[in-house]
Amino acid sequence: MFGIKNKKEKNLELGFGTKNYNGSVRFLNKDGSVNIKRKGLNFFDNLDVYHWLITTTSFNLTLVILGGYAVLNTVFALVYYILGPENFGGIEAMSGGDRFMDLFFFSAQTLTTVGYGHVYPHSVSVSTVAAIESLSGLLGFAVATGVLYGRFSRPNAHLMYSDNAIIAPYQGITGLMFRIANTKQNELIETEASLVIAYTNPETNKREFEALPLEINKINFLPMSWTIVHPIDDKSPIYNASVDDLIMQDAELIILVKAINDTYSQTVYSRMSYKAHEFVEKAKFIPIVPEANGGKIKIKLTDIHKYTKLE
Repeated sequence: MFGIKNKKEKNLELGFGTKNYNGSVRFLNKDGSVNIKRKGLNFFDNLDVYHWLITTTSFNLTLVILGGYAVLNTVFALVYYILGPENFGGIEAMSGGDRFMDLFFFSAQTLTTVGYGHVYPHSVSVSTVAAIESLSGLLGFAVATGVLYGRFSRPNAHLMYSDNAIIAPYQGITGLMFRIANTKQNELIETEASLVIAYTNPETNKREFEALPLEINKINFLPMSWTIVHPIDDKSPIYNASVDDLIMQDAELIILVKAINDTYSQTVYSRMSYKAHEFVEKAKFIPIVPEANGGKIKIKLTDIHKYTKLE
């Protein structure tokens, strides 16, 4: 059989099942998220607002906070306007638009409990709405503070992966390798890596998973970069398999990294994958040369992507 060798042993089960999905399927996205879309439930059963707020981009979160702030103030300003601007003291504008803007800024001052006092309610109805808005503001800012704290306090691995995995000469044979580096100034200690290759078995037409042994699967520190190597010897599942073979079998290299973040003293995880078309044959990584400058060793992290093709 061409391509990946099935060792006729019990295959790994990562939780993705063995079903062939009749097409090129990626289990892990480049950002490490699992490429699964759960369906079949109603909207509210699938809704997970906190997870989305914690994991979304900073740009999206900023839009949500600013948009929610504007919408909430607009809604309360409309309520005040419906109840009547005459129920407020300090509103001197004559046009409807200017009155609405006065009520909008009164809403903003009430929501944030600033309370400048230029516009003030003098009826029970608008005072009641203002009290409700003030409570809503306190609860809303408490939630926003919790989300922001959750985002900033959540420990992450913050690993950079090389753009490609390469098949390069290695100790008289070849090796499948890629590079990782820590992008933050903290330290990752007791860093461990494990590799699994997923592929479609052409004989059974099922997805199968094989563990790939590593040259070194654990290092004590990750201060620079780490080239993770799977030696392709005669015991390797991908022995004698070309990149074209791996592409035909829809192979995916699944990477799982675990480390301890010394800032938080907590275990952090990182996931990533390479599809077979992201493998480069007959290539070699260009060594990253550290520079001594100002009493410190400096490395250029973007150099982990650089490789050279071999004759």
